[in-house]
Amino acid sequence: MSTISSDLLYGLIGESVRVNRGGPESQKGTVVAVYSDHFILLSENRTFYYYQFQHLKSITKNAKDVAADLGALPTFAEGEDFQGLLQNLKYRWVKINRGGPEKIEGILQDVSSEYVTLIVKEEVVQIPHFHIKSVNYGLQALEEDEIYGYQGYQGYQGNQSNNQQSNQNTVYVPYSRVRATRRSSRYNRGK
Repeated sequence: MSTISSDLLYGLIGESVRVNRGGPESQKGTVVAVYSDHFILLSENRTFYYYQFQHLKSITKNAKDVAADLGALPTFAEGEDFQGLLQNLKYRWVKINRGGPEKIEGILQDVSSEYVTLIVKEEVVQIPHFHIKSVNYGLQALEEDEIYGYQGYQGYQGNQSNNQQSNQNTVYVPYSRVRATRRSSRYNRGK
């Protein structure tokens, strides 16, 4: 099985591309960095996505597009290889795979040489590295409606630059999920 190589993607750093032609893993954005087995795409809404080469079906560059001026980039997680990247994402809220039936989000608890362990509500889910097509993390991993449902989100927005150092290991869970967890805990106590 042949995959898209890092050599091809090195030439696209700073260029606007579409990853895959369609489907849940399709995404438009700018190639920011390329590593041995994955690359980082900055989407049009300023979210970082990490794609493994082995799952790429195509990279499309519009001949009319001019290289994007990225300006100052926010800090993003890095790793020499995909497993190293996942190690650097431990204890953060991540979304694995962008959409479809394979999409899953939760707290990345552990990373081994073959699989990751994700905490999803009351479940512990193990996912082989091979089945991870893409990953993104933090508040950017949450859907927009989930973010705005988070109690205190506006306060977080306003204090983001002041508290960036202290918030690095903090996981912001949408308020609706917290409420659902509390309800289930109350329900279980009564039995």
